[in-house]
Amino acid sequence: MGEIDPTRAMLVEADRFLAEREGEVIALTSALVAAPSPNLPGDETAPAAVIERAVVHYGLPAARVLAEQPHRPNLIVRIDGARPGPHLALCGHLDTKPVGEAAAEWRTDPFAPTIEGDRLYGLGSTDMKGSCAAMVLAGAAFARVADRAAGSLSLIFTADEEYGSHFGASYLVRMNAIEADAILLGEPAGIHEDWEAIRVISRGFCGFRVVVGGTQTHSSISDQMPTVNAVEAMANVLVAFRRELRLRYPELPLCLTGPTINLGVKALGGVGYGVLPGHAEFWCDIRTTPGMTRDALAEDVDAALERIRPLVPGATIDWEFNPDLAWMAPTEVLPDDPMVRAVERAAADVLGEAPPLAAFPGATDAWPFHGQGGIPTLAAFGPGLLPLAHGPNEWVSLLALQQAPRIFVDAAIRYGMGDRDG
Repeated sequence: MGEIDPTRAMLVEADRFLAEREGEVIALTSALVAAPSPNLPGDETAPAAVIERAVVHYGLPAARVLAEQPHRPNLIVRIDGARPGPHLALCGHLDTKPVGEAAAEWRTDPFAPTIEGDRLYGLGSTDMKGSCAAMVLAGAAFARVADRAAGSLSLIFTADEEYGSHFGASYLVRMNAIEADAILLGEPAGIHEDWEAIRVISRGFCGFRVVVGGTQTHSSISDQMPTVNAVEAMANVLVAFRRELRLRYPELPLCLTGPTINLGVKALGGVGYGVLPGHAEFWCDIRTTPGMTRDALAEDVDAALERIRPLVPGATIDWEFNPDLAWMAPTEVLPDDPMVRAVERAAADVLGEAPPLAAFPGATDAWPFHGQGGIPTLAAFGPGLLPLAHGPNEWVSLLALQQAPRIFVDAAIRYGMGDRDG
């Protein structure tokens, strides 16, 4: 008889460990959903406490807590294999978007996890508390075989991903707290179906506002003297800006449509009845692709507004980057990266075949980890569908939740062992 392959033996044991605990990832996801963490305002202490209790429950090393402010904790759990090898981190964020104006559209309480059929409903279920729960189970499975494994696995749970990462991933990078050689973000990988693609590109983010100035005065005299209604002028500027904004970007096989341009994601202006508005503004959200730069984008905005100014005589047009969300750089992990190969093999083991490589439509914590810290970071490969995030009636598939720990631990074992065939 031939010698049993050590990688395959560990994969089988880790899979058996998780198969005996299929319902536990659902229970942990439910506990995280029931621990609110909307951002804004931003406070991750409740889900962080859930993670810390789970880490103790599974006998994992105690979580290291790092926080620039007490209510914005980040957790790191490190599990070392018995032999030297590369270090992979699984990372998920603990904050969610607020319920917001869509509260009335929820069929269930957003903070009361509700199971209907194969779906677990609740705020953050798909983005991305389900993935965080799966990472804890994957860490427990890795610990089960750590006495034979090579390399290390860290579980990183961050704050503040939904509003710029300053208190989360960016803080960890500034503190030199990340020891991993590569990071896998468990953001929802699906658009139309679970596990749709291995998303090696994280689009970047650029936020700015365009400010239109007019004449604030008594509205009854607008027909008696020259005035400029700033809100009317802003409407004309916004329509023209969509036509005139021509962003430059390199053509990439995985980003064939280029950047996503969202103008007027928020508009402000006016005082009320009786007052001709003298100020109006609209905010813009650009999802950038690798190769785009902040300076080049600023030049493109300047050029577009210069072409528009003659269309609104008497009005002033200025613009500025949002100070908190001005620029998050896009990132890319190359297809031959060892982490990508390990994830492809893990996906094939669990799903039957590896999904194609693709870009993630939004920005992720890849920008601080990879763009600032230089750590190769895979933008998204986790359970859930991205269109469900940031809206009412968010849910995650129970099947995808149960598959996620198996994929995560499989990738960690393969990465540490050099992705040897098993």
